[in-house]
Amino acid sequence: MRIVIIGAGPCGLGAAHRLAEKGFTDFAVYDRHPYVGGLAASFRDGRGFLWDFAVHVAHSHYHYIDRLMEDLLPGGFYHHERRSWVSEYRTFIPYPFQYNIRHLPPAYRDECIEGLRELAAAPARPPPSNFEEWILAGFGRGIARHFMFPYNRKTWSIEPRLMGYQWIGDRVPTVDLARVIRNVEQGLDDVSWGPNHTFQFPKQGGTGAIWKALAARLPSGSLHLSCALTGLDTQKREARFADGSRETYDHLISTIPIPRLAELVGDEVMIRRARQLRHTHVHVVGVAPSFPIPEPLRDKTWIYVPEEQHVFYRITPFSTFSPDHVPDPARHCSFLCEISQPGDAPMDAPDPAPATLRGLRESGLVDADPATTHIFHRKEEFGYPVPTLDRDAILGDVLPALEKLNIYSRGRFGGWKYEVSNMDHSVMQGVEVADRILGGADEITLPQPNVVNAGKR
Repeated sequence: MRIVIIGAGPCGLGAAHRLAEKGFTDFAVYDRHPYVGGLAASFRDGRGFLWDFAVHVAHSHYHYIDRLMEDLLPGGFYHHERRSWVSEYRTFIPYPFQYNIRHLPPAYRDECIEGLRELAAAPARPPPSNFEEWILAGFGRGIARHFMFPYNRKTWSIEPRLMGYQWIGDRVPTVDLARVIRNVEQGLDDVSWGPNHTFQFPKQGGTGAIWKALAARLPSGSLHLSCALTGLDTQKREARFADGSRETYDHLISTIPIPRLAELVGDEVMIRRARQLRHTHVHVVGVAPSFPIPEPLRDKTWIYVPEEQHVFYRITPFSTFSPDHVPDPARHCSFLCEISQPGDAPMDAPDPAPATLRGLRESGLVDADPATTHIFHRKEEFGYPVPTLDRDAILGDVLPALEKLNIYSRGRFGGWKYEVSNMDHSVMQGVEVADRILGGADEITLPQPNVVNAGKR
């Protein structure tokens, strides 16, 4: 039996590692890039600054992943407490926003409380039919207006009414009115929530160090980089690559985006259905001023920015994760600023760096001089898989059709489920599909997100 894996990101490497762990070596991994890690790769530029291609932190829903991370980089992680904030109205509000509205200007704070009181007094309602209704039913008009609506519009580049809400799971805390009132009256901050209120980050080499270490464990000759998949013959079970090589397979594990995979398969019904999936482009703008991290930002791990006038939706003081990210922490700091665009927007949009620097200054976050600030910019065509209302129905058509061809589409954009697209989820999708192919074990992560996100497995 021959297994071919397309993609050397967390999912593809997770599958390959599991096969090797089980003593199965008749496999090959192909990736179009000259590096491993996919969206979770890292890059050190010519000025000595290290950048992740997107913001990732290592937290886990799985004991297997905990053991794997420590085995890959023994003693090689810094351990951080998550300190998330919202930047709005030129002030910092601890996250979750809904439990810390005491930091808002009084009129906005009172509007949020009034919205929650309206909910408490309202009669029972039918279940929400979309994300917008879920927000209003759970948070009230005030919190929706001041945070939930604008932030989610910026992140997803789509109206919340076009999204489902079943994906939310452990990602968004709901609201207890009594707890909100207590926090306001007693001046309390309420911050220890969520699946990643603590996380770890590699001391050296950024997030990409994890995947380099994992790739180094694969059998010699099994990993093929700079080798893009260009065609599939599903009858012959043959994969064709840009360098002219061909691979026959019994099972194909694909981590490339589903619409691209459908094009390679060539089934017109599948192509039309897959094209209905929605995603975002993401621009990551790295900003490295010539001064150490400002005091107000030293205790912040990432900052959500809902205000429409600023182009970025999230800022990460990246050099606080590890001093390895800058040449000299006494003289430099670095930030990763993320900008979302609809997946059907042109990728050749104007350079977002000037608007990013302007937004950092106007928001009062970072007064970076354009003349002396080092800039890194990377754009990803596939940034976020959007959980639209019809997503599950589309996946219910496409994924089984692929499996009938012995093609298993997994990973962030191979499974297209945002709620199980973190690094730990992606690795486990690969591990679980490898176990299924080898021994018929049931997969859990992709088909049952609520189960895996309910607690450590």
